[in-house]
Order: sequence, then C-alpha cells, then structure tokens
Amino acid sequence: MPEITDEQLIAKLTEWGSNQMTYVVANSLRMDGHKGIKTDYVRRRLEKLERAGRVKRVPSIYARMICWSPA
Repeated sequence: MPEITDEQLIAKLTEWGSNQMTYVVANSLRMDGHKGIKTDYVRRRLEKLERAGRVKRVPSIYARMICWSPA
C-alpha cells in the first residue's frame, strides 16, 4: 500500500474546501497516484489524527459518512 503522510491527508482536507468526507479524501489521494489506497485505511489515519488533535469530525447530512475538517 502506498504510504501517505499526515500532511498529505490534512492538505487533502483543505484542497476542495474545509470539510471533506472520508471517501472524498481517499478518492483525491487515488487521483494523485496513490492507486492502492483504501478508504478504510484513510479513515483509520484520520481517526489517529483526530486523537492527536490535528483534525476533527464535523456534522454531515449523511448518517453513515464521516466528515472531517482540520483542527
């Protein structure tokens, strides 16, 4: 699986606006050449960044989709 940095993840959150859903971040990384990246891997990395206080969950209109924003 291609390695991504925390900074790349945070940059993807702000690339198309400040709040992005997990699958949007994953798709954006895939478009940048990280073809093997899986959405659940991106979610786990974002959850790790959330515990570190670098990102936060924000309300979403969808019941099962997590929306993220830089902290």
